[in-house]
Amino acid sequence: MIMYILGLMDILTGISLGLSYFGYFKEIGLIFALYLLIKSIIFIKGFASWVDLLTVIVFLLVIYGGYGLWVWIFVLWLLQKGIFSFFR
Repeated sequence: MIMYILGLMDILTGISLGLSYFGYFKEIGLIFALYLLIKSIIFIKGFASWVDLLTVIVFLLVIYGGYGLWVWIFVLWLLQKGIFSFFR
């Protein structure tokens, strides 16, 4: 059950990162970045957590004005990770 909740949160975080790129919901994006940071620290032993930590940095760059097309790599990372959590 917890895996489904974390997967759903990853999907919402990916959507929030994508919308933050366009300037929408930046305040909510900070909450999702904090969620991702906490989750990454809790599960720090896995490779996915290290990529999530990098995603938090990218998320903060997007929120505070650092734009780049490489953001979409991290959006896809979060979306695929969230979707795949429903199939385990």
